Amino acid sequence: MTIVEIAMFIQFVFMLLLGVDCSTKKLKDVLVTVEYQPETCESIAEDGDKITIEYSGYLESGFMFDSTALPERGPLNFTLGTNTVIPGLERGIIGMCKGEKRKLVIPSQLAYGNQGYRTIPGDSTIYFDVQLTKLHKKSVFERTVNAVHFFFFPLTTSLIIFYLWQKMNTNESNNTHSTSHSGKKSKRSRRRGGYH
Repeated sequence: MTIVEIAMFIQFVFMLLLGVDCSTKKLKDVLVTVEYQPETCESIAEDGDKITIEYSGYLESGFMFDSTALPERGPLNFTLGTNTVIPGLERGIIGMCKGEKRKLVIPSQLAYGNQGYRTIPGDSTIYFDVQLTKLHKKSVFERTVNAVHFFFFPLTTSLIIFYLWQKMNTNESNNTHSTSHSGKKSKRSRRRGGYH
């Protein structure tokens, strides 16, 4: 194995450990309808942003299965890209402006799949009315730290593994070399021993 192949293998293993989906499944996407958009949009929601949303979720029958308007609920705060909510909801929120309202149609593959959840039957397409009420952009420093962290860990691990691999090969080479020298010395000793 070459160094590049080892590094690619290690990166693949880390992607699996970090939960990155390496498959190329084709999924239906989220249908987004913009209901209201503010006249000015200074920034849009992206992965890593801290956001607050108000929402109501419905089944195709019109049954409301969840809403932040319920007395026991409240606005939902989370960071985009952290898998806090279903993938379809995150996809539908990406690109929203503060104050924007959207209607989302989320296929089951991007919602609760064939297993369903509580009052949501399996294989259900679900519908959301969503409003982005707060948007806190990640600072340049936070984005840089995350990027460095993402690449630093696999790179450091790859270098450590490469170092250990080289050390192991060097030790094997030294052991083979010393074994062949010790064999020669023992022959010389025997020869010398024979002359005394």
